[in-house]
Amino acid sequence: MDDNLSNYYCNLVKKNLKRLKNERNWSITKMALVLGLSESYLGHLLSLKSPKTPSIQLLGAICGRANVQITYFFENEK
Repeated sequence: MDDNLSNYYCNLVKKNLKRLKNERNWSITKMALVLGLSESYLGHLLSLKSPKTPSIQLLGAICGRANVQITYFFENEK
C-alpha cells in the first residue's frame, strides 16, 4: 500500500477515535476504562504525532466495547 494512503487511513482512524471521545464526553480516564486500554496507550492512539495506530483486532474490540460499527472509524467528518 502506498505510504500516503496508509497514513491517510491511520490518521482517519485516530481522528474518529478522538471524535468518539468527544461525542461521548469521555475523559481519557473514562475512555481508557470503557475500552480496556491504559491511559498512556490511549493517549498515543489519540495523538496524530504518535506513530501508534490500533491493529484491526484492537479496532474490532474497541467497536464492541463502544458499540459502534467499524465503518465509524473510516468516515470523513462532515
